[in-house]
Amino acid sequence: MHSGYATTGQDAGEMLRTLLKRLIINSTRMAKIQTNSNELLTDEKLDIIRQFNLLLEMHFKEAHEVSYYAAVLNKSPKTLTNLFHLAGYPAPSSLIHKRIILEAKRYLFYTNKSGKEIGYELGFESPAHFSRFFKLKTGNNLSEFRKTMLLIDSGTNPD
Repeated sequence: MHSGYATTGQDAGEMLRTLLKRLIINSTRMAKIQTNSNELLTDEKLDIIRQFNLLLEMHFKEAHEVSYYAAVLNKSPKTLTNLFHLAGYPAPSSLIHKRIILEAKRYLFYTNKSGKEIGYELGFESPAHFSRFFKLKTGNNLSEFRKTMLLIDSGTNPD
């Protein structure tokens, strides 16, 4: 028997978003402490990095270009990239790509969606473009990745 409080999918999603925001805020605070010796990394600049990460989580499916995030943050793409470099973080474009790949892998592992469906869900205009992007970033094509994950999940050695 459970407590009587049932969460809906929407409640669970909101709870996850709130936890993600807290994680990003706490990570940014820890980064500030670790980079405290860098006078060039002000609270304002760290806030921009935090805001980028929040925007990325909300819009990575439809916004794949640094220019989108830079415009929302009222910065140029070059300024945003320089800020991330100053903080010792990967380039914003790299973070965008990593987030898209993470979501693609999640879909491939946890759903039966086709590569075409996943590509459209992640904002790619053509399945071929998504397939090339995935292969370039992971070294595997979509079907190879799914097969490997299924073998790992079943405890079978893929070799």
